[in-house]
Amino acid sequence: MTQPMSDDALIALAEHRFAQADRAGATHEDCRQLRDIFPAVLQRLREKVEITRDLVSIEYIDLRDQKAWERMAAAANKNEPDDQLQLALTHL
Repeated sequence: MTQPMSDDALIALAEHRFAQADRAGATHEDCRQLRDIFPAVLQRLREKVEITRDLVSIEYIDLRDQKAWERMAAAANKNEPDDQLQLALTHL
């Protein structure tokens, strides 16, 4: 892999290599090929994280402040779409 790859091409290759290494009857060569692409995937992830690092801001909330609790409750009860990614942690 000496030539640049698009994000989509790198993802597709990584998924393919993962599927090959994860299948029944996978060989050491399949695992080696997956391992060989992994540094490129990590580097691309680092680049994307660095680009987006300043796009996310975390609001400081003093949980000892009753007004802060009220603001959080009001925000949680709004039914307006806010275009924010929602994360749910559930037990599987």
